Amino acid sequence: MDAVAQEKITKILKGEIKYTSTNLAFNMMISKLQKKLQADPGSLDSCLTDMEAFLKKYPIVAKVDLANITAL
Repeated sequence: MDAVAQEKITKILKGEIKYTSTNLAFNMMISKLQKKLQADPGSLDSCLTDMEAFLKKYPIVAKVDLANITAL
């Protein structure tokens, strides 16, 4: 994940940017990580690591959604 995408994903997880994917699993991952971050604001690095692992596991989702997120 490049720096721009990571910055935008950080903003999405913090709730500063609203993003909805066409992929249900990705939306669920975002919601899960947003709740985790709200419960423990110090868990941002862990959340980004979890997101990175998810995107590596599902490269098609990563390709489409990272392009959309970077364009935000």
